[in-house]
Amino acid sequence: MRRMQEEMVRSFVGGLELIVSLLKSEEQEVLASVCAAIANIAKDEENLAVITDHGVVPMLAKLTNTTDDKLRRHLAEAIARCCSWGNNRVSFGNERAVAPLVHYLKSKDKHVHRSTARALFQLSKDPDNCITMHEAGVVKPLMEMVGSEDTVLQEAAAGCISNIRRLALANEKAKYS
Repeated sequence: MRRMQEEMVRSFVGGLELIVSLLKSEEQEVLASVCAAIANIAKDEENLAVITDHGVVPMLAKLTNTTDDKLRRHLAEAIARCCSWGNNRVSFGNERAVAPLVHYLKSKDKHVHRSTARALFQLSKDPDNCITMHEAGVVKPLMEMVGSEDTVLQEAAAGCISNIRRLALANEKAKYS
């Protein structure tokens, strides 16, 4: 069933381009809905390749300075999903999307925390993004989230901290070798 849905979506490649172009909207509600749709579309690798070709990464990155929690939640989820294709996680770093995401952890909304931790975990698989996160003060809020009752949040926070720590250890080792 899922495979049939994915093939149907791909048969409407122009529709994927249209969805990405909706990221230019000025309406927060539209942007949040489009980000939620992109998060679902990006579950399929071929669909993700198509939306990447249509410039989804820089368009999502431009939205990261939002203060709207509904948009933050869906945007962070879309970013997390889009990181699994090609160089996208590096591109998000190059587009300066990483530091603004760290500030999402100050939100009062637990759903924002969960999707943001997932996005940060995916982004932390790139060393430059780890440096940006560390400089933006990500470790302390993530340490607190490791103690959450939400296991998805726990695992994403712990994975992100682990990647940052691994990079720090590699740098220490290189410094004294």
